Amino acid sequence: MSIYAWEDINWTLVESRIFRLQVRIFKASQKQQQNKVRYLQKKILRSIDAKVLAVRRVAQTNRGKRSAGVDRKRVLTSEQKLNLAQNLKLKGKAKPIRRTCSTKAGKVDKRPLGIPTLEDRAVQQLVKFALEPEWEAKFEPNSYGFRPGRACQDAIMALFQHLRGRSLYVLDADIKKCFDRIDHDKLLAKLNTFPLLENQIKVWLKAGVIEGYSNSYKNYNKVTPNLLGTPQGGVISPLLANIALTGLEDELKHYYANHLYKGSSRIGLSDKLTQVAVIRYVDDFVVLHKDENVIRQLRDHTAKWLYTTMGLELLPEKTKILDTKQGFTFLGFHIISIYSGENKYKCKIHISHESKNNLLSKTREIFRSNRSASAENLIHLLNPLIVGWCNYFSIAQNTQEFKQLEYSIFAQLRKWVFRRRSKGLRSKTSLKDKYFPKDTNVVFRGRKHHGEWIFATSSIDRNEKEKIIFLVKPSWILHRNWIKIQDTISPFNGDNLYWATRNAKYSNWSYRKVLLVKSQSSKCNWCQKPFKHDSIIDVDHIKPIALNGKDDFNNLQALHMHCHAEKTKLERAEIQLYKSKPK
Repeated sequence: MSIYAWEDINWTLVESRIFRLQVRIFKASQKQQQNKVRYLQKKILRSIDAKVLAVRRVAQTNRGKRSAGVDRKRVLTSEQKLNLAQNLKLKGKAKPIRRTCSTKAGKVDKRPLGIPTLEDRAVQQLVKFALEPEWEAKFEPNSYGFRPGRACQDAIMALFQHLRGRSLYVLDADIKKCFDRIDHDKLLAKLNTFPLLENQIKVWLKAGVIEGYSNSYKNYNKVTPNLLGTPQGGVISPLLANIALTGLEDELKHYYANHLYKGSSRIGLSDKLTQVAVIRYVDDFVVLHKDENVIRQLRDHTAKWLYTTMGLELLPEKTKILDTKQGFTFLGFHIISIYSGENKYKCKIHISHESKNNLLSKTREIFRSNRSASAENLIHLLNPLIVGWCNYFSIAQNTQEFKQLEYSIFAQLRKWVFRRRSKGLRSKTSLKDKYFPKDTNVVFRGRKHHGEWIFATSSIDRNEKEKIIFLVKPSWILHRNWIKIQDTISPFNGDNLYWATRNAKYSNWSYRKVLLVKSQSSKCNWCQKPFKHDSIIDVDHIKPIALNGKDDFNNLQALHMHCHAEKTKLERAEIQLYKSKPK
């Protein structure tokens, strides 16, 4: 296929062609047809469709598109993106990675990140297109982290299913610097791929580290060799970490069935395997069983398996054996088994104290850093944080906890308001009337809310009409039922009906997007293709605002980001003509 301009690329066609190849790789890997898998992977690596899509992901749609590597290159022009895609290939070379650090929520220590150059990230994305479907067919059913179509909530629901009606002992394990200590040679041996791809991944793993940029006189020739680990910050790093740890669930289940199980010999192997549960989210995992002694032996075998297979170690001070009646924390949730009578237990899912304190620390910092900001700007800063956090924890028994958080955030907000005394606003009553208007009525997610203490202000929308902007209260976000994903299913299995239904119900899309996607039967109104798990969805005005379109729900539709850009491009001439007419 010949491509002459970046703007003329049909992204719907590009994505569908690559996805068809990925489905074929997934099915061939399930059938253990290694020769066919290698043939199709090489076909993706040579495909211009995959190359332009890889460049688009890292330079245009990914969150880290503005993160620069050692060469300082960030966003590219259309011509540069097309040129990069046409010259993209596995060269067996890699530039050093730029070392930076990010703070961990609620912790003093920082997480080291290694950011490859934009070109290396594009090649990594290209390799991920080819490698991910093969391993999606091999990954274990209770592995949830950094996998397409899976979320933290699926892991929590898997725990809930295992703890329903009973209490167990749990091994709450923590791997010591997992991403930084993976043995390169053992990981490459486990990958077991063809030489060209293996050599490229080896080069990425061993790429040197620079603290800063390569063209800075302070860092000239100061490259630190990288002997262990897969640097966090690379596109392919989460996939490699999952590959490194895959097999842990099967290993522990078979070790238990063959060495620790003391039941009847007439019970089959599959029945023995169900006696122990392993739930993993990348390097965070828990092991469940009813016998504490079995958990201790599984802990020792886990440590042995990790060191033998990948050179990893468990962190002793963070690896604990707990009774679920006492409760334990996993992925920010606090899970506990409560006795309900007749030797039965109820599994309760709450929000951990650490998670609540982290949210309050972030809101407190926003209030502190924006003492002179307008009410409208403050609301725009707080709402995404509060709504996103509450959406994540909405599967927990959260009614009382959300109320408590609401009181704490209100106390911070009240201090912010009553500090803003100025000429004409001297008394607390006048401040209250300005920032908490009387008889305020607002609508959030289709439900009406009325009260005297709703933080709100008026604003002018694009139609030059006045509208109310308000701060969302955590108690307005209702409990959400979440159904765990099927054990071995993957987006690459080709079951579009299952994924179209699931994406609309169990996704991290905004409430407005979910309503639009459901109303459109999970299809884009422009290309009529179904939305996938990784689709970037834009909300578009059917009749543009520039053509006197209304800014209400009936004039909205959900489109793929590239379909939205194509529609806007076609409407541009009509808008210019409309604006040029005398009024």
